[in-house]
Amino acid sequence: METRTRSRLAAALAVALTAAPAWADHPGGLRSEGWSPLSVALVFGGLALLAGAIVVIVVTILTRRKDASSE
Repeated sequence: METRTRSRLAAALAVALTAAPAWADHPGGLRSEGWSPLSVALVFGGLALLAGAIVVIVVTILTRRKDASSE
């Protein structure tokens, strides 16, 4: 049993030590220009607003009450 644990530990250590470098760290032609901070703020702010609106609409639809006038 102890041999199995040691072999798993050795395999995990080997995987951890042979990690590949990140592609995002390469300068030059492989790297694209980033967005400006203003456009990032506008796009992700708009996406957050849209997600919030969708949540409100879904909650409104799911919690509708049946009125006597709708029958």
